[in-house]
Amino acid sequence: MSSESNDTLWDRTIAALKQLGQEEEANNDTSGDEYKHYAKLYVRYTLVLADMNKVYDSCVQAQKRLDIKMTIEHIICRVIRLRNCLAKLPPPNQSSCEGLVDLNSALVELKISPSQLEALTPLMLKEGNESVSTRIAKMGATTSSSTLEEPDSDANSAGTATLPDNDDEQDDTISCAQPEIDSDSENKENIVNTLDDKHAAAKIQALYRGSFARKQVPYERIQIDNFIGMSNSSKEEEISQLDADIASLHQQRAQEQSQCQQSYEAELHQLKDTVLEEEGFAMQRELREERIRWITEQTVTKHVLPDSLEDFYGKDTNQAEIAHDDATTKKELKPLNECIEIYEQRWKGRAVGPDRIKSQAVDSEMAKDLIVRNQVRAELTPGIDEKLLANLQKIKATQEGDKKSKKKEKTTKGKKKGGGKKEKPLPGTKLSEVKDMTVHQMLSCLVQNGLVYNYDNRHKISNFIGPFEATGNASTLNAPNAWELRMSVRDLCILPMGTKRIKSSIQDESLRSILFYGPKGSGKTLMMEIVASEIGALVIHLSLTSIGNTFEDGNEATKLIHMIFTVAKEEALSPVIIYLDNCHEFFLGKSKKKGGNPDAMNASMTRFQKLLLMYKNQYLTKEDRVLVIGCTNMPAAGDMKLMKWKGSSGKAEKQGFFEHALYFPNTSNSSRSMLWKEAIRKKVTCPCQLDFDLLAHMSSGYSTGKIFEIVNEVLSNDKLKTLASSPPSEQHDFAPKLLPIEQSQSDQIFVDFSRQWNGSKTKIS
Repeated sequence: MSSESNDTLWDRTIAALKQLGQEEEANNDTSGDEYKHYAKLYVRYTLVLADMNKVYDSCVQAQKRLDIKMTIEHIICRVIRLRNCLAKLPPPNQSSCEGLVDLNSALVELKISPSQLEALTPLMLKEGNESVSTRIAKMGATTSSSTLEEPDSDANSAGTATLPDNDDEQDDTISCAQPEIDSDSENKENIVNTLDDKHAAAKIQALYRGSFARKQVPYERIQIDNFIGMSNSSKEEEISQLDADIASLHQQRAQEQSQCQQSYEAELHQLKDTVLEEEGFAMQRELREERIRWITEQTVTKHVLPDSLEDFYGKDTNQAEIAHDDATTKKELKPLNECIEIYEQRWKGRAVGPDRIKSQAVDSEMAKDLIVRNQVRAELTPGIDEKLLANLQKIKATQEGDKKSKKKEKTTKGKKKGGGKKEKPLPGTKLSEVKDMTVHQMLSCLVQNGLVYNYDNRHKISNFIGPFEATGNASTLNAPNAWELRMSVRDLCILPMGTKRIKSSIQDESLRSILFYGPKGSGKTLMMEIVASEIGALVIHLSLTSIGNTFEDGNEATKLIHMIFTVAKEEALSPVIIYLDNCHEFFLGKSKKKGGNPDAMNASMTRFQKLLLMYKNQYLTKEDRVLVIGCTNMPAAGDMKLMKWKGSSGKAEKQGFFEHALYFPNTSNSSRSMLWKEAIRKKVTCPCQLDFDLLAHMSSGYSTGKIFEIVNEVLSNDKLKTLASSPPSEQHDFAPKLLPIEQSQSDQIFVDFSRQWNGSKTKIS
């Protein structure tokens, strides 16, 4: 996209955002259909977010990208708030699972396809984050050579089983043509001795020509099919070439954006030195006079010299809170209106005419006004404050001159600082071996023990395959479809974790923990990896498989949990995901600790139970870019009182753990059809004449992972070699692998757990 087209799209998107805000302020009355009102707003804001993401992706100028990024962050905050409003309201379809959003009527009324809402995750969420290995290296953590290897480029994104490599590189036809020679070494010698040189040469030539001819047959068949118009391989080659060209252009633009950003940062350093030299003295005088005026006003009104400048820095925020104590909607729209105003003042006039060309270069005066002067003031302020406070202390000392009064002041100050309710200290702070450890030493310990999870960083939310499906009636509990899961995970896990500004702006709406539950192979771990890949997160894996027999002692368990959460809260490593696999093992109730099936659950992990509850509820805050994701296929094995978060009141270990839960059911018929098509497309480049709907019907009850496993098993390396002569068929190749599965009780178990989580005890008939 050219710069002119990008500016045009930016202007059109801002106009749509402005119109949407004006309509929302004018039509704030939701007494009619409140759910439908918020659903339409959610859909329209999501479309604006998609367009703004395109603008950011195509823009190169560094100053423009900063303003576009800020606008995207505030739109994301609005989208998240609208979604949470919908989640709190009773949906039109009362059978929906908790936390899901019903957008059917809104999409129909606005005439919008569900696929339009599935815009790509904003690039800026991952763009500002360095790779996991780079962040770990900057922290100084020591790793082994194979701890954090990059995933294989040919690895399957669905986590399917790896096929054995073919160690024999020789042509199969030669070995088949000479069974006597391969059978026994003595026979080899006898046959070789009976052939003279002439016959042996003729035999070798025949074998070579036959092998070469067989290899040429598929290529000649493709050429003939292309000539008579019965093959699409040429079109596929053109499409693949176009995809490669587009990827190359994206890479070139990314390099150009990086170069522009680096030159912009270098120019900021030069401008900072210039401003400090030319305007530094005037800024110091202005800052000093401003504080002296405030001290004079405080002394006149209160007849006492202030002890600190805390009230001076708090005056602006108090006035802002009083001035903007208005309706909630106007408060939430205020940041968006400011972004619109910034665009109209800075960039709208430069979008056309000769100024549009100039706007592609860095504006030095704008950089000084918006960034450089504020940075210089921030550097000069501490020195001025320190000198003023020292002078105030000297004046007060000369005025009072009484040691007793000084002691009283110290005691009163101590009381002020020590006021408030004291929180219970965390168990790890009492361990002497942990007190002396730095964050990078803790990270090194986690890496060396294999707790830093290595995942494919190319995963995208679109890798979770499945179509949009309309919800049914209210007589049954509708399991979420793949589209609903993608939208929910994007809004609950990906967007809030994107940037620090987003996380701090939506503290009340953000999550610290979420539970993924469903049958084995339904895509829970894949979705966790998708979340990590979309935001470039560091993943810390805590489960029985990752820990093994280590950290069994009580102090060792405390040390491990303290290290995990301390590393997770480190801003230099954010965002961080703490992955609890088979999380039901951490939250077994007292009755299940004593009894139960040892093959189904492991009670040894309950030694981390109290520690996890304390650290998550007491140590993690809403501002931390940390998300705990738990996955389980046995949710009923855990204690509901321990697993579900009840609120922030009471002791931390009694509050519960997971703040939200998402059910990952087995795939539907339409989802299985898409899964078969995608799984086979990854193995076979040429089009296959398969009935995917029939395969979906035959694989009823099969999970996503099982479908990919069957495709890898059927389309083996040997089968791929003979694919041109014997294409795969449903009945001959796939039917023997697809044995009918009886409807298990596991689905009913998950449905009952969903009812229990939602607070309903009604059973499904």
